Amino acid sequence: MTHRLRFALLLLASICWCVPVKGQDTACPFEEASLSFKGTALEQATCLLRSVGIGGRLGQPLKNLPGSLSKLIGQRVRINRVAFERYLLSHNISEADIGGSISEPLSRAGGSDSNPVFAQYFVIHDVSTPNYLDQPFPPNINDATWEWNDLHKRWANTKVAHVFISRVGESVTAVDFGSALPAGRFGTKFARDRLKETAKGLQLQVELIQPRRSDPGRAPKNDAIAPLPGFTEAQLDRLALIYVAASIRRGQWLIPAFHAAVDAGIPDAHDDPQNFDLDLWAKRLDELLKELKRVQTWK
Repeated sequence: MTHRLRFALLLLASICWCVPVKGQDTACPFEEASLSFKGTALEQATCLLRSVGIGGRLGQPLKNLPGSLSKLIGQRVRINRVAFERYLLSHNISEADIGGSISEPLSRAGGSDSNPVFAQYFVIHDVSTPNYLDQPFPPNINDATWEWNDLHKRWANTKVAHVFISRVGESVTAVDFGSALPAGRFGTKFARDRLKETAKGLQLQVELIQPRRSDPGRAPKNDAIAPLPGFTEAQLDRLALIYVAASIRRGQWLIPAFHAAVDAGIPDAHDDPQNFDLDLWAKRLDELLKELKRVQTWK
């Protein structure tokens, strides 16, 4: 077994093991025929963005989504690609680090060549790695000095997701958004979700770097405890940018979803992302859209 494969297996074990839950509460209504969730894009998002508690316990479907999310999701993207590329250039951000070229289509799940079915879900995860067990989180987890923020060393070749985002707000693309993940990765039975191999292209998988600790009141070596806040503002800024880039490629605002809600109703389901501040992410997305509006021509 190669070192890279051994590391990948260890990572997968950490990502996929979570506190036992009973089907993770109520699943969002799902249509097997279309391999998608039921309802309008906005209705799906209110279910798929439910708060995620310890052990993957989900909150109630949201009555309203914060910020511009309620006005955007499912609607046509009106951002000028050339202006967006100019924005990236001015901020020294490479398209290669945010999922790939925004001029290329997203992954597809099927359909005919004349009517292809492209990705529509933007699934948000946390890596739940490393697990510090009974030790406190290191004081530098939000700094470049923390080894797990070294994206090219730790994550670039770990093809369990499309993009990884560090706690300092940098990102790396492991698999271009134009491709489904390799066999046996998220979107298949390995992740315990509903998607069959031929439908993997429906989801884009984005991992946020986040360590865990054990809750002494639970089973040994559990990974129930995440830091507070769960993610840095710099992480949420980069997540917003990647969401915009992916939606531009789709031509329609994607449906954001928490991994735990995607897995809901499945035994031994996932429990991420923990301590995700949806209100703050929506605010950072709105700030990004305001800045983009200043440098672009809206159609």
